[in-house]
Amino acid sequence: MTSLREWKERRPASDLKQTVEFYHPAFGYYRVVNNLFLPASFGRNDYEPARFSVTEPAQDGTVTIAMTITFVAATEHVRKTLKSWRGASRMTAISCKYGIWEAIGDLSALKAYTLYVKDISIDANNVTISSGMTNPLTLANPIIYTTENYPGLKNL
Repeated sequence: MTSLREWKERRPASDLKQTVEFYHPAFGYYRVVNNLFLPASFGRNDYEPARFSVTEPAQDGTVTIAMTITFVAATEHVRKTLKSWRGASRMTAISCKYGIWEAIGDLSALKAYTLYVKDISIDANNVTISSGMTNPLTLANPIIYTTENYPGLKNL
C-alpha cells in the first residue's frame, strides 16, 4: 500500500481538500475548508470556505506532533468565534481536527489528525493557531481549581 506522502507526490496537491474543525462547548463546531469558494460537505458535515495555510507535523520519526494553522484572509469570523472562549469556559480545551480529503462529498478522510489547541495568536491580519497532541490544560497543573472547593477564587 502506498503511503500518503507517495500518493501526494504522484497527485497534484490542488486536488486535495484540507479541512479544519474546531470544537468547544462555548462555540460548538467551527468547520472550514481551504481554498474553496462555496460551502462543501465532507464526512456528512458542512464546511464553510476559508483561506488558511497548514504546517503539518514533521514525518521524521519524532514522537512530538505539532501543527500550525494560519488563517490569512477573512479572519474576522475566526477571531469572533475564538474570542467566545473566555471566562469559566477556558477550563475546557479546544479540540482541533485536521483532515485531508480526496474529493468533495467523501465520507472518510485520507488522513486526519485530532489535536488540542495550544496557543492562539491574533494580530491585525492573521490568526495563527498552534496545536499539539497534549491537552495544554493538564501540563502545568493537574488540579482543576473550582470555586466550590476554593471559594477564594470567586470574582465579586
